[in-house]
Amino acid sequence: MIKKPMMFTALTQLVFASALTLFSTMSAHAQTDTHPWEAFDYPPINNFDMPALEIFELENGIRFYLVEDRELPLIDLTVLVRTGGILVPDDKVGLQNLTGAVMRSGGSINYPDSELNRMLENRAAEIETEIGFSSGSARMNVLADDFEAILPVFLDVLVNPAVPEDRLQLAITQQRSSIARRNDDQGSVANREFQRLIYGEGSKYARRIEHATLSNITRQDVLDFHKQAFVSRNMMVGVTGDFDVQDMRQLLTDAFAAIPSGDENVLVFPPVDYAFDSGIFLVDKPDVNQSYVLLGHIGGMRDNPDYAALQVMNRVLSGGFSSRLMQVVRSELGLAYSVFGSYGSGLYFPGTFSAGVMTQSDSTAAAIEAIVSQIRRLQDEPISDDELNSTKDQFLNTLVFQYPGISSVLRERMDNDYAGLPPDTFEQLVAQIQQVTVADVQSVAQRYLRPDSLRILVVGNAAELGDQLDRFGVVRRVDITIPQ
Repeated sequence: MIKKPMMFTALTQLVFASALTLFSTMSAHAQTDTHPWEAFDYPPINNFDMPALEIFELENGIRFYLVEDRELPLIDLTVLVRTGGILVPDDKVGLQNLTGAVMRSGGSINYPDSELNRMLENRAAEIETEIGFSSGSARMNVLADDFEAILPVFLDVLVNPAVPEDRLQLAITQQRSSIARRNDDQGSVANREFQRLIYGEGSKYARRIEHATLSNITRQDVLDFHKQAFVSRNMMVGVTGDFDVQDMRQLLTDAFAAIPSGDENVLVFPPVDYAFDSGIFLVDKPDVNQSYVLLGHIGGMRDNPDYAALQVMNRVLSGGFSSRLMQVVRSELGLAYSVFGSYGSGLYFPGTFSAGVMTQSDSTAAAIEAIVSQIRRLQDEPISDDELNSTKDQFLNTLVFQYPGISSVLRERMDNDYAGLPPDTFEQLVAQIQQVTVADVQSVAQRYLRPDSLRILVVGNAAELGDQLDRFGVVRRVDITIPQ
């Protein structure tokens, strides 16, 4: 018996009935001063109760995090690895990207790429690997019944990658193709060059992959980088899904105990040498008829005691459709297609404060001035109690959607441990946001925002812009020619 059509019919009837109810309610309130939704009786929101978390560590240094989740017959395993592009020398930028890609695409010593792909496809399983700037990761998602069979395969990919030369060269070719296209998208150009304006062209935090750095990378470099990273002293393993904790604990102990301990990577993040000064910079992109603008300065660190107040301030300024930038610059003044911003607080090095806008070429200067005006307004005028409360409610409500499932909550806990943050970091943030006051928002705006010391980057059509940027100072051109 096919049930899907019946389920669809029932759902359709429910939606139709709800629509009639809503229409009737709206009609009843049409001649009153009340809104129809004010008459609804909303049930209380259920609390999310995280299942019990089992944490244990092997003698070789691997720490495990286990959480049962019997909702689906699946098991998800994630390995977090202490490595990253921060360890890569300047003349080999991109090594971490290639290593993360070829570990998976090239297969392992015992499971070559074609055999590995076929095995995973036949079992509807996934294995993924990647390495970013400050960490690496590997992930396996399988049916619970296939977990024991696929786990040895996953471990072989993790510690014994084959790194065939043809797969490495294919990954290098793909990176070269990305370099060739990196100036096509206006927003990508703006974000990349803004990073260089803030951190400096010679900074590790603004490095980019070039043809020359790719040419310096060999297969042996990939093998050496992998060998340095994928040892047990650098690993954390999280598992969620349909399993018994004690059985899983024994299975993982047997499987991972053989991984050599190795030496723990020490990730050293150099300080940022930043001076608060202003400047106007232009990337000429003749093929566009609009400007992509980013303006700002250095941001802060996640462990700042003012972090919660800064995030509330950021929401007031640029947090979605109810933010001041959206309401004033876009809706009231009509100067923007899109307007946005962020006060970044980094875990390992300072983030950036930025506000941005996409606007017509002839309104570029006006849009910049409107944004700067709203930054100053935050410093000069306290926000209202209503604005504070609605912003805090919006912030707290959207936090829920950052963690759609148990796997994401567990990964958050692992990330906190990896970064040295307290296990209850999320709970602390919620409590701190609730305590932010009107005075706090104005105080952090005055102390951390520098509207007179902004670095302004415009990616747009110089011919259409004319001389309107001159009011911000001497315009300095930014060369984005791709080195060959």
